[in-house]
Formats: sequence, C-alpha cells, structure tokens
Amino acid sequence: MRYELKIGLCLAALATIVVLPTMARAEEVDCRTKVTRNNLVPCALAASRSVQEQQKSLEAIQGRKISVSSILPSNPALAFSTARRGAKATEPTSINWYATLSQEIEIAGQRATRVKAVDAELTAQDKRIVLGKRKVALRAWTAFFEFAAAAQEQQLMARLLAASQRMATASRARADKGVGAIVEADVAEAATLKILQSKLAANSSLTSAQANLDLIFARSASEPPLIVEGDLSPLPVPDASLTSAERLANRPEVQLLDAERQANLRRADAYRRARIPNPTLSVFAQNDGYNEHVLGLGMAFPIPLPMPVGRTYAGEIAESEALAERSSIEGLRVEQELRFEIITAYAAYDSHRQLVDNITPDRIRRAEEALRQLASEIEAGRLAVRDALLIQQQLIDFLATNIAERRALSLASANLIHALGLPLR
Repeated sequence: MRYELKIGLCLAALATIVVLPTMARAEEVDCRTKVTRNNLVPCALAASRSVQEQQKSLEAIQGRKISVSSILPSNPALAFSTARRGAKATEPTSINWYATLSQEIEIAGQRATRVKAVDAELTAQDKRIVLGKRKVALRAWTAFFEFAAAAQEQQLMARLLAASQRMATASRARADKGVGAIVEADVAEAATLKILQSKLAANSSLTSAQANLDLIFARSASEPPLIVEGDLSPLPVPDASLTSAERLANRPEVQLLDAERQANLRRADAYRRARIPNPTLSVFAQNDGYNEHVLGLGMAFPIPLPMPVGRTYAGEIAESEALAERSSIEGLRVEQELRFEIITAYAAYDSHRQLVDNITPDRIRRAEEALRQLASEIEAGRLAVRDALLIQQQLIDFLATNIAERRALSLASANLIHALGLPLR
C-alpha cells in the first residue's frame, strides 16, 4: 500500500512538472493569438512599452537607494609622502616619510535622511506604475469594446443589406409587372446603396479597431490576425456606497501627488542635514628629523561660509519646498477634477443603462424579423414600397441604436470603474 502511494505521488509530481509549463506556454500563446475578457488586461500590461519604461525608472531609483545606503559618506583616504633631509656639517643624511589615514564621519544623521528621501521617491514611482497600468487597462477595455461594437455593426449591416436587396428586388419586380411605380423601385435601390455604404463604413471601423488592438498588444504585421472573443456586456459596477473622500483616496493620481510632496519634503530635509559640517578623523605616523618616530591623531572640520561665498544648499532647499507646495496645490486641483469625473461617469452610466434596459432582446428579435418580412409584404401587395422604406429606416435606426447604446454602456462602465479608483481586471 505504501509502495502504491509512493508511485502515485511520483506520478502526480511528474504530471505537475509536465502540465504546468504547458499551461504557461498556452497562456503565453493566447496573448499572441487570442484575446478574451479574462486575459485582456494581463496581456495588454505584458505588452505595454509604457509600463516597461516605468518599471525601468523604478529600477533606476532602486539603484540610487543602493548608492545612498552606504554607511560611510566617502572612502578612507591614505596619504603618503617622503623627503630627503640633507646633511649639514656633522649631521647625517636622513630620509623622512609621512603617512596619514583619514576618514570623513557623518554626525547629523545625513544617511538616514537620504535613505528616507529615496524611499519616498520609490513610493511615488510605485504610484506612477499603478497609474500607468490603469491607463493601459482602460485603453485595452476601450479598444476591446470598440472592436466588439464594430464586429456587431458589421454583422448587422450585412443582414440589413441582404434584407434591403430583397426588398429592392421585390419593388423592381412589381414595377416591371406594372403594378408598382418605377420611382419606388429606384428609391428602394437607392436605400440599398445607402446601406451598402454603411456596411463598408462598418468594415473600415472594424479594421481600425483591429489595428488598435494590434498596437496595444505590440503585434507585428507578419503575425496572424488576432482572435477576439467577447461581447458588449458592460463590466460589473460596484455599489455606490463609498463616500466622496473614500473614492478620491482610491485614485492613484491623488496618492501620487501626495507621495511626490513627501519626497520633496524629505529631500529638503536631507539638504538641511547636509549643511552640518562633517568632521574628518585622521591617524598619522611619520619619521621626522633624524629618524624621530611620531604617532598622532587629528580632526578637521570644514568651515561653513554664507552664500554666495560658500555652499549652504539654500537653493536646493527652496526648490524642494516649492515643489512640495506645488504638489499640494496640484492635489487640490486634481481632487476637484476627479469629483467632477466621478459625477459625470455615474450620470453617463445610469443614462445608458436605463436605455439599454428598455431595448429588450425580444424587441430586437421582432425588429430583425420585420426587416426580413418587408420583401414578402411588398410581393404580396400588402405594403406599399414607400411605406416599407419608411419602416425599414425606422427599424435600421432602432437596431443601430441598440449597438451604439450597448457600446456606450460598456465604455461608461469601464470609465466609471476607473473614476472610482477600482482595478480594471
């Protein structure tokens, strides 16, 4: 029994080793060949050049943190000199040498303030990365919904063109038999031409939407066409129970400006600490005079001089404090803009949602069925061509409005989630 258990565990481990890399490769291939609602954002983030640039900026700041984390502000300095003392009368000739080892020491906590300043910059850069990822996610969802809407519009126009051609054929047949006006047949054919124009425009929109997705996923022209699976269903919008302050706190724009303000304040503090003189301790040994050995200790302090003679970091401190105040003022402006964005996003979502709720699937089915029946009604003489053309236009407008409103609702749901500061998965 124990032997069989060991064999089973070994087989399970082997299957895991084989299957997991295969699944990882499958997911990687899906990003290049097929896009769904589930892998849209991860694939877009993986292909985003802007996110990669922000990640490299983060690595650069991390490298700077390594440089400011050293315990000693500078490396020890070893100085050595030698001289020959010439003989006078009965005095012998002597070789003198001097050796000094010195080290600068920080006594005002400069290292800690430098590390804090870089940590604040790292926090700010993290917020920039979050903000960049959210922009990429919103752009990906926008392109996805645009593609889905263009695909549905193309399919709709293809069906409408077929129905309009049947109606034009029926109108021309009645005119040839002398039971219908020739001008009505001409008008029906003109209406078909207009629908053909709309179909060609839908084809162009679909091509543009496809090219936009290829751009987001960094695909080359030599790769096969991207398969996009998904419809115009809006993203799930959370409950609107959060207060305005909580919504703004979730926005990375506000968090980024606060992090930048903290970074500038800590940078100003680091400059203030840098104005405090650092002593330099030294140990020296020398062979002086006529082979007289000397050992000793020394300490040196730089002399602070006022501006503009000496360097007091007054300009750097003033610059950092001004940048911190600018971030605070900009934060107030951004909060006002974000409040307006949240209000308008909610209003747009509610209006499109109410309209889409009134366009039921049953109404859409009846409208498309009525379009298909127009040709039969004309052939049977139960409907005049001019009346059929008016009905056709109304039904076409209704079906086009359905796609346009579902597209608008889907985009509004993505914009609302983005405005609330919530993740766009």
